[in-house]
Amino acid sequence: MFIPYKKNKGYKIPVIFEFGQQNTRVGYAGTDGPEVVLPSDLLMDSEGNMKFIEQNSTYQPIGFDVKNILQGGQIVDFDIWKEYVEHILNNVLIQERHFPFFFVENGNVKKETRNKIIEMLFEEIDVSSVFFHRNTMLAQYIVGKDNVLVVDCGASHTTITPILDGNVIEKGIIRGDIGGEYITNKLYDIWKQQGLPFSRFKNYSQLSPSLQMYGDLEIVREIKHQCVKLYDQPIENLKFNPTVDNQAYELPDQTKLLISEEMYKYPEFLYEPTENFEGLDKALETSLEKIDSDYRKELVQNVILIGGASCTVNMVERFQRTINNLKIFGLSSRSKVQTLPKFFDRQHASWLGASIVASSQIYDQWTLNKSDYDEHGSSLIEKKMFY
Repeated sequence: MFIPYKKNKGYKIPVIFEFGQQNTRVGYAGTDGPEVVLPSDLLMDSEGNMKFIEQNSTYQPIGFDVKNILQGGQIVDFDIWKEYVEHILNNVLIQERHFPFFFVENGNVKKETRNKIIEMLFEEIDVSSVFFHRNTMLAQYIVGKDNVLVVDCGASHTTITPILDGNVIEKGIIRGDIGGEYITNKLYDIWKQQGLPFSRFKNYSQLSPSLQMYGDLEIVREIKHQCVKLYDQPIENLKFNPTVDNQAYELPDQTKLLISEEMYKYPEFLYEPTENFEGLDKALETSLEKIDSDYRKELVQNVILIGGASCTVNMVERFQRTINNLKIFGLSSRSKVQTLPKFFDRQHASWLGASIVASSQIYDQWTLNKSDYDEHGSSLIEKKMFY
């Protein structure tokens, strides 16, 4: 990538924020990745005092509960959200105010929420301009194509988004409340029932239940990233031998956890029908069926797989097989799953797309600046943002 063209002496590089259910990514336009990736969780006591989680510390403060800045992907407590943003600007990036703010938006942000965010950014955080861009659309800039089918397997949701001529086709969007954290919680439940000690923090017994669970889940995520994998076809075809097909993981207290069938079993939830999601294979078919038949061929040949859960071992191979088995198109030999070779890039694909967009020499023409806001209000963003 390239550093944005500096149009005048006072030019400031846009700062890109992407708020996810598990992590928040922040950094500068024109760079190859976010400057920082922080937990979207923070700590709060009974009097409303806030602290930020020290990720590498083996001790955590007593009397604090874990609180996420989002609920169902939405900002609901704007005071907490503002304090979280200001903490990043003051203590992490050390960013001077009156800078361009790029907001990577998920697909279900409400208009009222967006307007409230803009109001706080201009009037309380003091930014010079704002720009909103839908997250799944940003992946198309990485591959440089206008017609793509983006499959985003994130922490809390899986979203399939067809894009034609650079525009999202709303009727073809399929969104399910299942993602990497669904698998994390399933693994946690089964291992906790076995009485396994997940005490990451040395003062574990003194912490609140929510902070204890936060530490437990961090360990489960590490195990999941290292050991869990998808079988290259539906698991019912797997001949599993627990004496051979297993993997050991050492917990913080040096207890050995032997992972066997669950290493293949739980990632299958991405493909199995649930109350809120019909499974990846069926969801993909449903999305394509809603698209005009003239465009299906090109979309099925340009599938982009992104998101943290897409980094599961064998995920790309399994998903390619899923597309190959689609019967309604007769195009299996031509289908192609595209993804980014580095796990880091796949996890942060939307942010990387934002970095490209905000590096454009005409980026300023797309933004809502302070004078626009003062004259027309926050609703003007509806005409400027990319859907």
